[in-house]
Amino acid sequence: MKIVVVEDNPDIRDIIDYILKDDGYEVISSVDGSVVNQFSEVNPDLVLMDELLPGPRGSQLCQQIKSDEQTRHIPVVLVSTMPHLDKLAEKCGADGYLEKPFNISALVELIRKYAPLNGN
Repeated sequence: MKIVVVEDNPDIRDIIDYILKDDGYEVISSVDGSVVNQFSEVNPDLVLMDELLPGPRGSQLCQQIKSDEQTRHIPVVLVSTMPHLDKLAEKCGADGYLEKPFNISALVELIRKYAPLNGN
């Protein structure tokens, strides 16, 4: 299972990368949304995306992903400190959201919901 993590904060990105890799996921990290344009080559199973990114916001990138016939099937989870993240996630078509600061077990549970390893 391949997960794309779009997070501009290096500390948070490193923590998420470590957790995912330790769980057995292949992780592709990006500090901005440019990776979205490479999804045909990357072919991710899940995208974890911050809202406040350099360039387009995570919600804008989510709308781009969900409006493209080739990528709309990919689950997108917004991860942010933004107030009313639930409403923002719903508006942009995200499959889920996780508020920062997040509990590691909540992160793992959310990831396993959208990208289960070996049926777990």
